[in-house]
Amino acid sequence: MKAQKITFGESSKLSVSSLPTRPTAPSAFGGKGYTAVDMKAAFDRLPLFIIERYNALLDDISAEPSASVSQEIKTGITETHTLSELFSDITSGSILNYTQAFGTTLAEYLLAIRNDIDELARKVGITLGEAED
Repeated sequence: MKAQKITFGESSKLSVSSLPTRPTAPSAFGGKGYTAVDMKAAFDRLPLFIIERYNALLDDISAEPSASVSQEIKTGITETHTLSELFSDITSGSILNYTQAFGTTLAEYLLAIRNDIDELARKVGITLGEAED
């Protein structure tokens, strides 16, 4: 993951308020002798730094799961289970094996419903199609 928190120390050094009171004055008079170009750069420093960090965050969010921010966020399902793994579990269907419904896993609950439907169909004499994979 490339994104990093912006610290106060990093931002304070780049802020306009960190410039001397008279930045265009010669250093002998407490300034830095900045030209107009130097002043423009000083005003742009912090926003450009924030843009760089923001873009790194967007890259982390949109990265492949192995490098994505979702790989770092813990779900709490287990101690190490991540958001990226949850996405994979949803796609594969394995989430049904640990999602609870009425005191059992959702997979077991759905299977019981299917068995009840099949039993009712047999009792009324109708044939249901096989479930598609």
